[in-house]
Amino acid sequence: DTLAETKERYKQGSGGVTELTKTLAQITEELETVKAQMDERGTNMTDAGPLVRIKQALTRLKQEVTQMDVRIGVVEHSLLLARIRDRSAIREDMHAPVTDATFGDFKAF
Repeated sequence: DTLAETKERYKQGSGGVTELTKTLAQITEELETVKAQMDERGTNMTDAGPLVRIKQALTRLKQEVTQMDVRIGVVEHSLLLARIRDRSAIREDMHAPVTDATFGDFKAF
């Protein structure tokens, strides 16, 4: 009986060992996957290429904004000059003497 009991306990124990071995293999595989992901992230974090490209893009954008500010200033100045000319022309027309030639073919009643 003791031999049979010992064999039975051995089978149960070896079955548990097999289960634990399978679990260990799965955990080891997951660990390797996580390690690979961490290595990849570490490599990406130390890669300064994307950061350099972002900084270059920001520099270009700042230059473009400055150029647009200058263009806007030129357009505002031109518009102001045009308004001043229009106002001056209107004032000159208002102060001009009224003659029959001013109204052309239009006759007063």
